[in-house]
Amino acid sequence: MGVSLKEIAKAAGVSEATASLALNNKPQVNAETKKRICNIAAEMGYIPSINAQNLTNKKSKLVGVIVPNISNLVYSTFVRGLEAELRKHDYKMIMATSESNIDYEEEMIKHFISFRVEGAIIYPLIKENPNPKYLDMLTAYNIPFVFIGSYYRGINAPHVMSDIYGAISNATEYLYRTGARDFYYFGGCKTIVSNDLKFRAIRDTLSNKGINFEDSHYIELQKTNYQCAYEQAVKLLSQHQKIDAALAGDVYTSMAVYNALREFGFLVPDDVSLISFDNLLPPEVCKVPLTCIEQNSSEIVHDTVDILLQKMAGNHINKNILVNTKLIIRDTTKN
Repeated sequence: MGVSLKEIAKAAGVSEATASLALNNKPQVNAETKKRICNIAAEMGYIPSINAQNLTNKKSKLVGVIVPNISNLVYSTFVRGLEAELRKHDYKMIMATSESNIDYEEEMIKHFISFRVEGAIIYPLIKENPNPKYLDMLTAYNIPFVFIGSYYRGINAPHVMSDIYGAISNATEYLYRTGARDFYYFGGCKTIVSNDLKFRAIRDTLSNKGINFEDSHYIELQKTNYQCAYEQAVKLLSQHQKIDAALAGDVYTSMAVYNALREFGFLVPDDVSLISFDNLLPPEVCKVPLTCIEQNSSEIVHDTVDILLQKMAGNHINKNILVNTKLIIRDTTKN
């Protein structure tokens, strides 16, 4: 059983009210008495109630973070970065995964409110509802929030993300300059903003070259994992479609496409060039060093937390930030 406030007060020879004031670092107790009470509490193994402190201080020092999952390296990288960045400002993170489920995301929002979080950071990846009204609950409780990595259309909140459209346009231009004409993209649900930006970037860039990027050339994965990507790549290649360029949403999808291409006798990059939209696995870990688009995760994290802290301080800020990416040329594209 934990040590109670009553036991600490008795051991220190003070009232419970005085012990509580001391443990909450209130100025009504002199420094010497406060130090003595805190030392006694520490010796007794006392762990203060966060909820009780929240009620006393009116501040929880908590920030809620929702990501689709943590099995994907993109999301887990953001989670690690956010926790470290929030810690610099003396905030703790409550993390939840939505698993791209709208009901669970709503449940987690309510959970954050019950914990009296001071702010929230959300990586939106819900395809069932492009305008989730339950986010209005955060506004109703005066809890500011910022989107990271993407955003929901129709929601008046700042977002910080990579310049996805510019990154994919640049990659498409590079592939075109090195001779590619028959393009395919392998990635998640196209109705999600970040994926829609990728589709439009390829379509618009190729349209300027007189090439029609058809909807059927966007290979939509029901699940963004290796197995699903591999099965879809095999299905496409079995139909003997012309292909000399492939872009993929992440490194695991890229490796799935690469392996399928090799099994069907294609040489990469001689026959088909391949670009991955992330650089989260070291090149030596992959079967082949992938040409990739590298996101600046640390800058995205820093800017997201900075905006949230400003909003939590009462500043009316609603700016959006697009962070530049870097195209790294390796072994899966032509020079």
